[in-house]
Amino acid sequence: MHNLWDQQPNESAKAFERFALYRDMGAGRSLRKLAKDIELNASTLAEMSIKHNWQERIAAFDAYIDKASQHNQIAQVKAMKRRQIALALRAQKVAEKGLKRLLRNMDDEQLLRKLSPEGLSKILDTSCRLERLNRDEPEQNVELVQQANYDRLTLEEIETLRNLHVKAEGRA
Repeated sequence: MHNLWDQQPNESAKAFERFALYRDMGAGRSLRKLAKDIELNASTLAEMSIKHNWQERIAAFDAYIDKASQHNQIAQVKAMKRRQIALALRAQKVAEKGLKRLLRNMDDEQLLRKLSPEGLSKILDTSCRLERLNRDEPEQNVELVQQANYDRLTLEEIETLRNLHVKAEGRA
């Protein structure tokens, strides 16, 4: 299969070499810059560009590179998700074994004496988060007061305001 950015049947080796130099300049390419780099008259290079349809060929090449980059990125994201899911499943098994052992070796009274209030709170928070995630519910409910002035805030500023509100109510 012949690609538009490959050497064309009516294109000399020298013309293709110049096209390849132009093609490989990347997003910042320019005929003037290439002309200066190879010490050639810019108008001569422009004529060659028109004669051999460089702009269409460059557009096809850039589209090909972009598509290949997208496919590569998608493949990397899929591989990352597979790795993270496998790791999460292994971690869940370890945590489940540890929890079963803890429950088997202690009665409720012993558990309460062993675990600090912070530890119990963390277990409760984690289990509630997992339930929400598995029910496709958001992890946090962010309520915003509908006032015109809030429209000018960034998401970061809104989050800071929410945190201050939580702290003021004594929930932090």
